Amino acid sequence: MTSVTLLRDFAEDQRTSMERYADQLFTSLSTGASNTMALTQRQPQLGKITRKLPQAGNLRMRVARYVDYPWQARSIDSDLYHIIDHGYAHLMQVIDPGRTVITVHDVIPLLAGRGLVPGMRMRRQWLAEYSFSWLKRAARLIAVSESTRSDLIQHCGCDPDKIDVVYHGLGGEFAPLAGESADELRQSLGLPDTGKKLVLVTGSAHYKNHPTSLQVLRRLHEQHGDGIALVHLGGARPVWNSALAEAGYPHRVIELAGLNQQQLVRLYNAVDCLLFPSWYEGFGWPPLEAMACGTPVVTSGRASLPEIVGAAGTTFDPGDVEGMAACVEKLLFDPVYRQQQTSAGIEQAASFSWERNSREVVCTYDKLHP
Repeated sequence: MTSVTLLRDFAEDQRTSMERYADQLFTSLSTGASNTMALTQRQPQLGKITRKLPQAGNLRMRVARYVDYPWQARSIDSDLYHIIDHGYAHLMQVIDPGRTVITVHDVIPLLAGRGLVPGMRMRRQWLAEYSFSWLKRAARLIAVSESTRSDLIQHCGCDPDKIDVVYHGLGGEFAPLAGESADELRQSLGLPDTGKKLVLVTGSAHYKNHPTSLQVLRRLHEQHGDGIALVHLGGARPVWNSALAEAGYPHRVIELAGLNQQQLVRLYNAVDCLLFPSWYEGFGWPPLEAMACGTPVVTSGRASLPEIVGAAGTTFDPGDVEGMAACVEKLLFDPVYRQQQTSAGIEQAASFSWERNSREVVCTYDKLHP
């Protein structure tokens, strides 16, 4: 029987997407695992000295990442190791690279440090270069999109023959909610009633391209006044606040943050459109989640996003304000077009499942340990 150990992030990293991936992967692998695989998972703990370090800044988690975790991982014995977050590739200092699979979710820090993500810079580029340099040593890499695979080959010098593309899955909880009216959904989240059209924007990082989102909304307000409202999910963080200030956005923004998964599903069902003009994504959860919930998507045509939305989402250059504004307007006010995009989105999202994900991950394992 082959032993497989999933090496998770620290809980203190508070990387929700990595926790979600690890949870879903472990559950789906456990459910579909054959009698030939013994699956376990390990989550590191802060060391005694590390716990005494100040939480402010990054020192505490850097010590945890580069000292505590390697020390703890050195005692793990397994036929195969699966590092679920590429940011921990340096664990191959203490585990056998020849028995290691790493999931790579994006190469944003590397690209940003090299000036390839507009408006985004890294203060410690050497650390990103160091971290990504480990990837070439792994026996197999799992890229979450063809775009990420291409980036690994072009920017990290990884061997194409060692990279498998395995898309994330999506749980069945992301679906249209038929039991409540749109007004009831909005009321539960403190949103305006259906007299207003709601456009959702998510995230607070530079690469989310919020200046374009705000320009698109300004164009829509010029045509439709206060009949349209902007909903931002991600919290009032410095990058978002700066984008608002620089844009001189004169209209009220509905701010939401800290939603649980049930509330997130309700939000997607409550809004009229997701606007997602990112400069870069390794995968792109929000467009997929929105489509599964029956919410049409307008997104950029960069990186992984065309793969995720397929023909169901409308893609534009990230700087095409006029094109995006016209498309959002059509989705908001043309019911026939909206229904076409809604149906196409639900169908597209249905092709992303955790069952398929786990089957393909097992295929990667089998290449190392048949």
